[in-house]
Amino acid sequence: MERVGVGVVGVGIYGEVHARTYKKDSRVKLLRVWSRSKARAKKVGKKYGCAWTTSFEDMLADDEIQILSIATPDHAHAGYAVAALQAGKHVLLEKPMAESTAECRAILAARKRSGRKLMVNYHNRWYPAFIAARDAIAAGRIGKPVCGTFVLSDTISWVEENMTWAEHTGPEWFLMVHIADLAFWMLNDQPQEVFAMAVQGLLTSKGFKTRDLVKATMKMRQGTVVHFESSWVLSRNWRNPVNDMWLSVQGEAGRIDVSADYESITVTADKYQTPFVLLNVTEEPPIRDFISCVLEDKPVPVSGEDGMLATQAVEAVIKSYQTNRVVKLR
Repeated sequence: MERVGVGVVGVGIYGEVHARTYKKDSRVKLLRVWSRSKARAKKVGKKYGCAWTTSFEDMLADDEIQILSIATPDHAHAGYAVAALQAGKHVLLEKPMAESTAECRAILAARKRSGRKLMVNYHNRWYPAFIAARDAIAAGRIGKPVCGTFVLSDTISWVEENMTWAEHTGPEWFLMVHIADLAFWMLNDQPQEVFAMAVQGLLTSKGFKTRDLVKATMKMRQGTVVHFESSWVLSRNWRNPVNDMWLSVQGEAGRIDVSADYESITVTADKYQTPFVLLNVTEEPPIRDFISCVLEDKPVPVSGEDGMLATQAVEAVIKSYQTNRVVKLR
């Protein structure tokens, strides 16, 4: 079978995950990577044995490239995604889908016109413990969900060393959008209203013009009340050098708790690696599954509509903490 040509737009930390995954998959051929940084594009291209460019138009004009991964910073997704779809490429888009509902709708319109596949890479849906939790809730093992808490925060050292574009995003876009999607997927529900608050100060004093912390409480359409917390100021001595991630869902007949940032089980198998089970299990499978969706013409597991819902939720979070009011979602 002839291999499908792929390219990666944006080769930072997570863009390189896409390049690495494509390079390892025998069904595709990594043809080209793009970065605004010539040094970065050249380095990653050389590392994975493919062409590199600083011209996005080169990616669009290459007829051999059928799949494009968009792994640019949070605020720079929509333009690249729309252009890629208009050029007839299948698109795997990193989260958040975009930083506004209007941009999400533009991407969905481009998908409809092109007839190509679009998937938003909310990779936490592939984490075995979260899948087990979702299955347990769906099976009624804890009864009707009453409330939940979802937490995802990064250490301040990770932010200081990696977030060169922090002023264009924040913990709500970089982190909370992950757990919002996770909650909507796990509970099979959508948000109805939200109240949120934000704290800003420490990171600003260090030259990062963004929020330190965002907290939000959402009431879901089926009545469940869910609390979300994301910060960028977690202690640099936290047990995991990157993040803290955990969730709890209380039902009428039981409760589910998952700690994702800390190794609480021991598994010996080819698929698992300690101590960072979360990263290693969820990085590559969604990318491989997207390849399967393109090759087999199957529906994608995380749709553009799913991506837009998470964006709408975070938009409401921002509006709430800016106005100090409850914001209702349509």
